[in-house]
Amino acid sequence: MERLTNNDVTVILFDLGRVLMHIDFDAFPNKLGLTTKEQRAPYEMGVKKINLLYECGKMTTKEFLDALHPLFDGRFTREQILDAYDSIIVEDNQDIIPFVHSVREKYTIAILSNTSPSHWKKVLRVSSVVRLFSHTFTSFQLGAMKPSSVVYKEVCKSLNVKPHEIIFIDDLKENIDGAVASGMRGLVYNNIEQLKII
Repeated sequence: MERLTNNDVTVILFDLGRVLMHIDFDAFPNKLGLTTKEQRAPYEMGVKKINLLYECGKMTTKEFLDALHPLFDGRFTREQILDAYDSIIVEDNQDIIPFVHSVREKYTIAILSNTSPSHWKKVLRVSSVVRLFSHTFTSFQLGAMKPSSVVYKEVCKSLNVKPHEIIFIDDLKENIDGAVASGMRGLVYNNIEQLKII
């Protein structure tokens, strides 16, 4: 199996959700008691649109909750909504932690994640693996989301490296495709065994 690393690689870039950390998107509606497809259907598109703005840094956490509160017909308090929303963030992916420790000895390591201010705040509170990273790039701070070329260019600019010096590990093919189109190398992550080629 061909290795992804060579003398040109200087950065290993990691996605957060489903790579460094376990997440559970169903936890949000479940915690609000919306456990069936029929119960969730009236809210899904509205929540998706509002969350996109929030993850792009277009609204504050207060504005996010103020937008969701009427969407749910006032059935839940803002505190209940935020608690349910934050429950999406679960815990570190213990399988990948030894790999992170090993590559940080040889490469610059960084995080690139589509995430919101509230989720990032919880990540910083509950994650130990994220504390290993001195370089973090989040969509709400960048004002754009993967797979937009904007985010990949910003990572390269901030780290002062060329795209081909970066290997990006993400669980979504479209995000890897965006990275590769920007000149990076990429790996669609499913399990820790795949990382043996790095």
